[in-house]
Amino acid sequence: MAPTLSRIGSVNAAVGTYAQDNALFLEIYGQEVITSFERSCIFMGMFQERTITEGKSARFPVIGRLTASYYTPGSEVTGQGTPAQNEVIIYIDQKLISAVVLDEVEELKVHWDQRQIYSMEMGQAMAREHDKRLARMLCLGARISTSDLTANLPSGLSPDDPFRTGTRIDLANDTPTPDDYVAALFAAKQALNEKDIPAEGRTAVLTPEVHSQLAQSTRALNVDFNNGSAPGTYREGNVAQLASFSLYESNHIAQGNVTAPAGEEGYSINGSLVKLSSVNMTDTRALCFRRDALGILNLRGLTTQMTGNDYATQFQAVLLLAKFVKGYGVLRPESCVEIYNSGTP
Repeated sequence: MAPTLSRIGSVNAAVGTYAQDNALFLEIYGQEVITSFERSCIFMGMFQERTITEGKSARFPVIGRLTASYYTPGSEVTGQGTPAQNEVIIYIDQKLISAVVLDEVEELKVHWDQRQIYSMEMGQAMAREHDKRLARMLCLGARISTSDLTANLPSGLSPDDPFRTGTRIDLANDTPTPDDYVAALFAAKQALNEKDIPAEGRTAVLTPEVHSQLAQSTRALNVDFNNGSAPGTYREGNVAQLASFSLYESNHIAQGNVTAPAGEEGYSINGSLVKLSSVNMTDTRALCFRRDALGILNLRGLTTQMTGNDYATQFQAVLLLAKFVKGYGVLRPESCVEIYNSGTP
């Protein structure tokens, strides 16, 4: 007598077709990709994100600073006129995908859960491209040296116009010490303070080398410098916070000389030339920023797909695919700081 199978991939015992027999398997695969993406993405949740349901771009207004003054009783309140203002347009990139095709017979031969492994790798691949793009945008923001807010700047600001420009800090040292990196982070803090960037939510992402160097600095971990409680441990090789920055490490800070890949649509400021993420990051050692530095525009978040019976019949294989559709742009270059080293390594 033939056994009665419990079809673990079906919904409400609906079986008979490939799609019905495998309905639940897709959900497991998809969740594994998303979980892997979220765990692997260093920059997850660190920037402003906006979601649109249609269209090719979105506009982000940029308003300059205003001034305040004492009111004279009985006088007319006339206002300050049109403030310095502009806009940033972020364009939606082409679809980013990661896909694998698994042969039916080879799947039967293997003795391990290959779909779980591939789904984790796909999530990590998507996270790497997402992080690398954001790192390049931060670097570009830090290198913006001319403000786009030039008209109707109010008088009385001190300093008058340090805003809408990024900051670069050069170690200029052939053999920088751990304390040199500590000093650079404090210089980054000073630069943001001088531009009135709020201290809350500041982050610094470092190369693994620099992060390890900081863990060997007596200034970074010595309890005498940290009110009796060091923000990290030498034993674990970790420094969690320094100079108002929460510290992270990433392999995507020193990317080399990068040419923006085909499929990027970039961003523009007030209709100016579209800016892509081509940038030379060979000497970059750390990127310091605040949440408002960049904008991420989501047309479609991370989703997954798996082919049905037609594809399986035609190619005798299964296609697994992860994808998202996003755009990226620099919103506030004044919140971007690049620490780099022009010295000879």
